[in-house]
Amino acid sequence: MSKVDNLLKGINAFIRKAEEGSEDITAILPNDIPELDELPELVESFEALTAKRLRQQRKFYLDAFQSFISKDDEMTLEAMLNYLQSDLFASDEFAILYGIEAAAFLTNTTESLTKIIMESIGKDVAFNDLSMRTTDWVASWSKELAEIMQLNTHKAIESELVAAIEAGESIQQAEIRLKDLPEFDRKRARDTARTEILAASSQANWESFMHSPSVEGKKWKHSGSKKSQPGATHVAMDGEVVGVDELFLVDGEFGMYPRDTTFSAKNRVNCGCVIGPVVNQDIIRLSLEEKEEIRQQVLNELHEE
Repeated sequence: MSKVDNLLKGINAFIRKAEEGSEDITAILPNDIPELDELPELVESFEALTAKRLRQQRKFYLDAFQSFISKDDEMTLEAMLNYLQSDLFASDEFAILYGIEAAAFLTNTTESLTKIIMESIGKDVAFNDLSMRTTDWVASWSKELAEIMQLNTHKAIESELVAAIEAGESIQQAEIRLKDLPEFDRKRARDTARTEILAASSQANWESFMHSPSVEGKKWKHSGSKKSQPGATHVAMDGEVVGVDELFLVDGEFGMYPRDTTFSAKNRVNCGCVIGPVVNQDIIRLSLEEKEEIRQQVLNELHEE
């Protein structure tokens, strides 16, 4: 087995264990791939960062709840709901702050993995900088991710208050509902961190293939975990080959790689697939100068987009 195949096998093992919700994330990587030792730390760090932001967001709403009701002992839940919808949601800074932090995480992860994957394909062509395509993806997806998370939290808070009103509950009971929302708990932070390391891994594969002159295509590899229920369309994709910068067609949707953020949830959630490089052996034998010339041509095209 080549080094790049072994590397992708290790990343694949990481993906399967992440899908299965392994609590011991430091023990899920093969011993013979020390380059991947940083993955668990990246996931754990991003989980901690996400959990911290969710705790701060929870405190923001609980403090506002207490402050609002303390102004009037006769304050109703209906008034509190109106206050949330008209003022408090607009003051929530979670999306802005978390979007910045998510962008830093995705950049760091994608750069690290791209370098590792490129070295496994061939050490003579070193990784320098991420392409504009990837930096644009980081900027747009981190912002969208943060906004989606904030919107879902707002919907959950609103739903709980409506339910409390309909049940005729007290202010105190509604506050307990708010405290116990799963949108603020550690599991959400863990699931988010694991999902985003998989997205960054997919983007890094594409990026490394684009930088590597000898890679002329990418192959879809289906490898869902035992605990997941893979879709028939993903199983059917196994072995499908397209050009490095061409799109896969999956169940009527187009994407660059497994878990591409352009896919709908049905093609992203619980996807354990990866992509592998299709290497041109003739190009591998070229001189370093010839390889650099090929790569520079590709990078110029990416930066012109």
